[in-house]
Amino acid sequence: MPPMRLIISLALIFTLSPLAIDMYLPTIPAIADELAVPVQDVAITVSLYILGLSFGQFFGGPISDYIGRRPVLFFGLTVFALASLSIALTNSLQVLWFARFLQAVGGGFAAVVVPAIVRDHTEGQATAKLFSQIMLITIIAPAVAPSIGTFIYSVSGWRMVFYVLAAYAVVVCIMGAIFIGGEPKGSRSADEPKPVRDSLIARYRYVLSNRKAMRYLLSQGLAFSVMVTFLANAALIYIDQYGMTETQFSMLFAANIVTLAVANRVNNKLLNTTLAAQILPKAMVLQCVATGGLVLISGFAPPIWLVVPLIMLSIGALGGVMGNSQASALQYFPHHSGIASALLGSAQYLIAALVSGVSTLFLSDQMWPMTLTMFAAALVAWWFVPKHSSELVAIK
Repeated sequence: MPPMRLIISLALIFTLSPLAIDMYLPTIPAIADELAVPVQDVAITVSLYILGLSFGQFFGGPISDYIGRRPVLFFGLTVFALASLSIALTNSLQVLWFARFLQAVGGGFAAVVVPAIVRDHTEGQATAKLFSQIMLITIIAPAVAPSIGTFIYSVSGWRMVFYVLAAYAVVVCIMGAIFIGGEPKGSRSADEPKPVRDSLIARYRYVLSNRKAMRYLLSQGLAFSVMVTFLANAALIYIDQYGMTETQFSMLFAANIVTLAVANRVNNKLLNTTLAAQILPKAMVLQCVATGGLVLISGFAPPIWLVVPLIMLSIGALGGVMGNSQASALQYFPHHSGIASALLGSAQYLIAALVSGVSTLFLSDQMWPMTLTMFAAALVAWWFVPKHSSELVAIK
């Protein structure tokens, strides 16, 4: 396994976008106030960030196959830092939109090299275990980011949030320069032609032509959609419907992260004896059972003590999904890990954005739009993932 300093550096890179998405959420009304625009005009920057993140990952992955991981990583972190400074200094809504999109593109360029670097340094079960370790560190970010943003805003105003994000990118860039080396010798497969001589379209065609890998891609995006759908509806369910205070909401939100962390550790132990591709469908079954339970109780005004555990299981199941699906898919591309990582990352965010958006189209003060969407996503994710021994990628 790679040294811990490399693992921490990769985890901090992966944490960049969760912080950028969640830290400024409590400051959106203040930003709208200062710019004298409707709150919705500022809130749309969440969607702009997801779009830019997909764009950055889509193009950053194949470029990293061509020129190397480090140049793409440092370019992405630089763009992210400069865009964050632009947001902190702007008084224009249009500049905010444009800078937010650029910030996400930079974050996408930086994030997409992480799975590629993992694949460059490891193979098989070691890849899945390293993803699991990185995920354990990165899942902390969504839990603490809103609280950090609220604290920074209360002390120095909303602009300081973006100054802090810029500083964070600079620190991560320095750590990357010190701890992340070039591509290890021997990491490329000898039986494949180097993709640098192929066109971008040819390389994407090569990855997209692998049907088994694409099944992992679709199942990962749909399983991830379960969590994003909950995030999009959490305030409506917990605060509006059940009357939870902001403090209680934060505690219930943190419970999901704790469950995800526990599942992550269980998954890491199981990887010592079981293939990642064999754990994955079982984790998806757990997600289907939990979301199915939510659907069954949605129409009966269920008590909060019944809803919370099922949501915790629905999200916690991702501890056995995310790292395992990435490792299983990337095993098909020992020489195309950059572009494969790009597709996995960009597809995950696009699928999650579309699926979670569906749940917000229905005007209802009940849980059923959220729970039905979560269950449908979980069920289709399980249907797509390879489950039979003849379909599983043979990794050791």
